[in-house]
Amino acid sequence: MSFHDVFDRIRKRMRDLMEEFEAEIEELTQTYSGVIQPLYTVTEYPDRYEVVLDLPYGDLNALSVKISDSTLKIECDLVEEIKFEKWSIHRNVSFKRYKGELKIPFDADIFGAVITRDPKKHFVKVVFPKKK
Repeated sequence: MSFHDVFDRIRKRMRDLMEEFEAEIEELTQTYSGVIQPLYTVTEYPDRYEVVLDLPYGDLNALSVKISDSTLKIECDLVEEIKFEKWSIHRNVSFKRYKGELKIPFDADIFGAVITRDPKKHFVKVVFPKKK
């Protein structure tokens, strides 16, 4: 194998890696298409589960909570667009909406769920009683 053959193989491999890298960047860019997943905590108590969602700058009047067999889906518009230019290496990244999905524990009673909102703290609490 000549030097040129080895060099051509290296060049082709580098091209392939760059295409892979560009595809990954494109996927990440689409991930930041104005949507961010909210932070949440799930706490288990003897008789219930509590899911607390933190939605800073969320417009709780535009809140959508959907509960299915094993999934809690949440969507909420932001009061205003949030830009991360000052705090992130990713320039021109902004968010206009929260969107998230989480698994509900198998022994949670989805039909007994109670949803409360705290507009001052921008928290949403979903309480699931445990099945008996």
